[in-house]
Amino acid sequence: MALEGSLRDFDLFSLFNMIKTQGKSGTLVLSRAQEFVKIFFDQGEIVGCDSNQVRMEDRVGAMLVRLGRLSGEELMAMIHRQRQTLKRMGTLLLESGRVSPQDLQDALFNQAMSIIYRTFRWVEGDYRFDSILPQELDRENFPAIPVDTVLMEAARIMDEWPEVQRRLPDNGLPLRKTAYGAGLNLDIDKDLSQVLDGASMNVEGSGLTHEQETVLTYFSSSTSIQNVLQISRYDELDTCKMIAQLLEAGILEVSSEAEERKPSVWVLPPAMMGREAAPPQGPSWLFWPAVVLFLAFPLAFYVPHSRASANQGLASLQRADVQVSTDPATMARQVWAFRMASPADGGRKLAESLGIALDPHLVIPDLSRQPNPLVPTPQDKDLDPAPAT
Repeated sequence: MALEGSLRDFDLFSLFNMIKTQGKSGTLVLSRAQEFVKIFFDQGEIVGCDSNQVRMEDRVGAMLVRLGRLSGEELMAMIHRQRQTLKRMGTLLLESGRVSPQDLQDALFNQAMSIIYRTFRWVEGDYRFDSILPQELDRENFPAIPVDTVLMEAARIMDEWPEVQRRLPDNGLPLRKTAYGAGLNLDIDKDLSQVLDGASMNVEGSGLTHEQETVLTYFSSSTSIQNVLQISRYDELDTCKMIAQLLEAGILEVSSEAEERKPSVWVLPPAMMGREAAPPQGPSWLFWPAVVLFLAFPLAFYVPHSRASANQGLASLQRADVQVSTDPATMARQVWAFRMASPADGGRKLAESLGIALDPHLVIPDLSRQPNPLVPTPQDKDLDPAPAT
């Protein structure tokens, strides 16, 4: 039996605790408007996560492209190969030799936590838990995550997020480097391997940490916080913290006008790589004539036009004065109605004025000439019981 309800009545902390305590296995679906998130549990531990906004594997692939592990063309080739072989993207990334198993596990973990932590900030939504666990989960590259780990980090995020959000502009506004930020000499440009190791250390020359420099490289051109969150190797809270610090240090600023950006190579179809996208074209000149013919054909052949039409199923599309009833009971009721409306001539003139021909062989007696059934007759008086004495 599915467990479902509103997040206003049963918050996520209580829901996750219940799943952990009871050791449940299944799929938790969280929905809000057009967004939904699926979290997979096995014996009370998280073994997978996905969202309809951005697929997990797509985010990992884009992040690896941004970090220089893959080129856009290589990722497109892997996506094409994935569609042909139906292999997981993680398996293809490992087979390519571009990433290690630990790199892939870390990337999937960070992206899953980013999706889950964002749901803890929902103020409304619905939940549904079904005891159905998909068999195609990637257990090799996604180790089980204890619920307590998620709840502790979620509590920290809920405590710190309002202050971080206050320091940031709208997620959709484009940000860019200031003249000062563009002139910084970053050590990340000299030795990328230190960044990939994830070490946190002060960098001489810029005064920024490796994490801050990594986030700064995402703004090589004007882009929004929302776009950066899609490719950042850090979780959402830490990424937003560093963006706020870069804004306050005068290294980033809100762009005065949005710059038109070409889509990344990995979101373009292979046929469009290396050339500009063709402008959208309208429908062919044959489209609307075909639509008219498509609609006119059934109306011309299936809608009855006369009383003799064989298609009585569409008789309701005719005018009331040309509808024909062949049912004997219906015809008798029709004649009876005209007879009662105009008893003098049996209702024939009234029927003719409406264009309806009555069956001359169907005779309905004129009840107006019959005795009033409400007036007692001598026979009725004889049947009355004698009064009691």
